[in-house]
Order: sequence, then C-alpha cells, then structure tokens
Amino acid sequence: MRIVQLFRQSDPAFKKSFLFFTLSYFLVIFNYPFVRAASTSIFFEAFGAKSSPVAWLWAVGFLILTIGVCNKIQAKISVQKVFLVASLFSTLVFMGGTLGYLSGNKILAYAAFIWKEIYIVIQVHLLLAYANTFFKKEDFKLIIGPFGAIGSLGGVLGGLLTSYLSQKFGTNGVMWVGIILVFIPALTFFGTPIVAADPGEEKKKSPLASLDTPDVKKYVFYIAMIVALSQFIINIADFKFNLVFESSIIDSAERTSYLGYVYSFTNFFTFLLQFLLLPFLLPRVSEKNYHLFIPLSYFVCVLALIMGSGVGLLPVAALFIYFKSADYSIFSAGKEILYQPLTSSQKYGAKYLTDMLMYRFSKALIAAVLIYLQSSTILNMMMLTFLALWLILIIKLFQLHHKLFR
Repeated sequence: MRIVQLFRQSDPAFKKSFLFFTLSYFLVIFNYPFVRAASTSIFFEAFGAKSSPVAWLWAVGFLILTIGVCNKIQAKISVQKVFLVASLFSTLVFMGGTLGYLSGNKILAYAAFIWKEIYIVIQVHLLLAYANTFFKKEDFKLIIGPFGAIGSLGGVLGGLLTSYLSQKFGTNGVMWVGIILVFIPALTFFGTPIVAADPGEEKKKSPLASLDTPDVKKYVFYIAMIVALSQFIINIADFKFNLVFESSIIDSAERTSYLGYVYSFTNFFTFLLQFLLLPFLLPRVSEKNYHLFIPLSYFVCVLALIMGSGVGLLPVAALFIYFKSADYSIFSAGKEILYQPLTSSQKYGAKYLTDMLMYRFSKALIAAVLIYLQSSTILNMMMLTFLALWLILIIKLFQLHHKLFR
C-alpha cells in the first residue's frame, strides 16, 4: 500500500509528528461523546429538546467572540498554545456548568450545552488546519483517511464507554469524566513541531487578514457556502431526530445510554468510511466528482425517508447517523483537500471563516427557522432544495479552482 511506503520512507521527525497529532485527534474525538451525551441529557431534562434551536442561536454569538480571540492571539503565539488556552477555558466552563447544575442553577447547564457546540469545533479544526499546513498535499491525501479512522475509533470507544458509565454512575458521572479528558489533548499536541510561515508571508499577519486577494476571498466564500448548506441539511436531520427521540425515550439515564450507542454507530460507520474508502478514493477520483457524490448520496437518503411509511425512531436515527458519518469522513476529507493550494496563514484563516464561524452561523440560522417551521414535510422539502443548491455551488467552485490553481 502507498501509505505503508510513505511511512517506510519518512524520517523519524515525520513519524513523531504524525504520532502526536493523531494521538491528540484521537483523544478529542474519544472525549466528545462524554461531553455531548451528558450535557445534552442534562439540557433536555432542564429545558426540553424544543429549546435546543434557541441554544444554537446563542452558540453562534459566543463562537464569533471565540474566533476573534483565537485569530488575534494566533498572530502572536503558536497554534499549539492557542489550542492550550481554548482547552483550559473549556475545562473551566464545563466544570462550572456541572457544579452549577448540581446546586440548582439551570442557567449554567444551559451555558455548558452551548459551549459543547463551540469547543469541539475549535479543537478539531485547529488540529486539522495544522495537519493541512504540516503535511504535503499528496501525503495528506494518503493519511487523512487513516488518522481520521483512528479518531473515529476513539469516538466508538468513547461512545461505548459513555453508555457503560451512564448506567453505572449516571449522567453526572459521565460529565465529570468528560471534563477531565477535555484538557489532555492540549498536552499531547505540544509534541508536534511549530510550522513556520510560508516564504513571503508576513509572520505577524493574522490568519483572517491573510485572505486579502479577491479571487481567494471568492474561493473561500464558495467553500463557506457549501459548508453552510451541509450544516443546514445535517441540523434539520438532527432536529428531526431530537423530536422523535424525546417522544420515544423518557428516562434520562436511558436517553444518555441510547445517545451513547448512536454516537458509537456514527463513529464506527465513520471509521469504516475513513479506513476502507478514503485511502482508495482520494488518490484516484477527481476532486470535482468526489464532491458531487456527497450531496447526491444525501439526496437518495432523503428521498428514501420521504417514501418510507410509518417512520419511527430507527429510520430517522439511521438518516442522522449516515449524514453525520459522511460529514465527518467523506465531506470533511474532501473539504480539507480544497484548502491545500492556500498558504499556511490562509488555511487557518479559511478554516476560521468556514469550518468554525460559518459552521455554527449556519447552524444558528437554520435553528432560527426551525423555531417556526417544524412540519416533517416542510423539513424534507428544505433538505431537497439545499441539496440542489449544493450541487450548483460545487460546479462554480471548481471553475474558480481551475482558474486559480491549475
């Protein structure tokens, strides 16, 4: 296999960097089921599932502030230190939220639910931006699947352990384990080397300020719009799942356990796609055809759900699992490849705008819509419309890609 040849021919420094980066990514994904399942169960118990769209709206405001802070300090310190600051702050927020909820302060549980939407975006995409900067494009195509698969394996194990611990120690016990694990990846990430700026780049220029060329702005805009559409579709599926899930399962511990299994299946399917499919597809299939496949496969799934009769929890959960799995694997890998032609600072700036800001802004925007539109028929038609727009944007994106980077 080509990836085996890559590691045989690589020097010890490359292997060490890959090891510490992959370990950090594994720990982030391993921990997320603990924090997500516990904070979601606590939130549902305190406020109900129908309150989640409003919480998503609050999350985008705090994300904008977080991105602004990260962008400013990254012009002065390394990405490893930015990651450290974000992880430490997240640990304190979740600790305060848990202690506050146990003492009867529900608003702190609300804050923890909001922050769990933000911290995972910051941790994951700082790591991926670093990988996109450190590894060459051809090497990146080979390793993104395997290190993503290792991360997904962490998610599977984390989800299973979440279900087990919730039955033994309850939701609060799961949350405390998650709080401890939030900070650990910040330490392992320091095992990776600092990447110098590309020749000709201003060393003290912030990532967002580096996106100063009109065509580059347009290129990043297209990526951002595709990210927005993907999140519109996934969060509609998420909301449909939440509504059916809340009415189908009543007990808090049982909800936490079920969510643990859902996240485990999601990460297991993600693992299969990353480990078996991506290393084969990415070096062989054109980037344009690869990106066209994603919305087309979503389109088929939505049509199957629409045509199904007597839809219950299982079909809706299956749709949610596939959408999430494809987003974490096929879509994520293809999107990362789109950043490769950019400079080091531009990659971080593009990810701040697309995978961090636009990722949550689009979720907040669709959340505002979901407050008023909750009919299953309307939600299905919205998904089909967004998928059609996604296909059009892919065509426009690759026309510009050919112009800029041929």
